[in-house]
Amino acid sequence: MAYEINWTVNPGDPVLQHPLYQKYSNKANFASALLPEVQADLLAVAASLEGAAVANYLCWVIRVLKLAA
Repeated sequence: MAYEINWTVNPGDPVLQHPLYQKYSNKANFASALLPEVQADLLAVAASLEGAAVANYLCWVIRVLKLAA
């Protein structure tokens, strides 16, 4: 399964309930997310089918933070 560079998800997708999605989606804006923290969380994600969707989301957050820097 390939992922687009721009992250999207369908309503009701299980990744929306993942604690790391919740952690960053509940921030006020991207400016309140710290790149090293997101990178550390990405490294902690299991390299598995279950971890793929949240890894994709975190990679998207990292790309946005780097584009804004």
